[in-house]
Amino acid sequence: MSVAYSGPGPATTLLRRRLPIPIRHGAGAKVAATYIAILVLAAILAPLVARHDPNAINPLASYAGPSSGHLLGQDAAGRDIFSRLVYGARLSLLGPFAVVALSLVVGIPAGLIAGWRGGVIDALLSRITDALLAFPPLLLAIVIAATFGAGFRTAIIAITVTYIPLLMRVARGLTLVEREKTYIDELRCQGFSVGRITWLHVLPNIRRGIAAQATLSFGYALIDLAGLAFLGLGVQPPTADWGAMLSEGRQSLLINATEVTAAAVIIAVTVVAFNVLGDALTSPEQGQ
Repeated sequence: MSVAYSGPGPATTLLRRRLPIPIRHGAGAKVAATYIAILVLAAILAPLVARHDPNAINPLASYAGPSSGHLLGQDAAGRDIFSRLVYGARLSLLGPFAVVALSLVVGIPAGLIAGWRGGVIDALLSRITDALLAFPPLLLAIVIAATFGAGFRTAIIAITVTYIPLLMRVARGLTLVEREKTYIDELRCQGFSVGRITWLHVLPNIRRGIAAQATLSFGYALIDLAGLAFLGLGVQPPTADWGAMLSEGRQSLLINATEVTAAAVIIAVTVVAFNVLGDALTSPEQGQ
């Protein structure tokens, strides 16, 4: 007696394999990806999404409550809170993106070299990494930002310095594992150069682990940059930024907590969304 196969066909399996990893996973990752996509789109189209100028001051409407024209009400200066959240998403997302991008550009090559070469180079780079990781990241970033002056660019550089060692260590560990695999010996026997093996074979095979760490780092960088802005070392007022909104709103927390609550909630939800995507990248693939 024959039993009909009811599993996914070749076309379905191929489609799943070609889809981005988070989309192939559970509902949580799909919701997180959708939320992030909407957030990014809102930030890009901020002039169309926000009804008001985020920096327009109206002292007569100080601490005004939610209304049809102001969905989340207005802050101490009479500025529309919803508009500041939307415009604030630009720098709040651009900052972590820049941190992760710069960390990848510096950390990944250093990690590949340390993991592949070993010896003195590995020892030297590892000691530098250990020295940087010995300091609490946010504390080190505060010292750097305070030394070179407050500002958005300084905050990005300060946070990047603290994230490079982490990504470098991840790349180094993955490279050490990959270097011992059989296909590496076969490539060596075929006469492939170290550069070609590293960049065309090792790097593509460890990209999933690097992508997962980069996604998680994005969320943590968002928190760190918001923390620097909260302390007055990041984005400077009156520029709209989620961390700056926390700092401005805390001064009137007992009078009107809408600004602080809105900024805190959107930061928390965004960080959780990126963490969910990071978990999706590290978890086993489904549906194969």
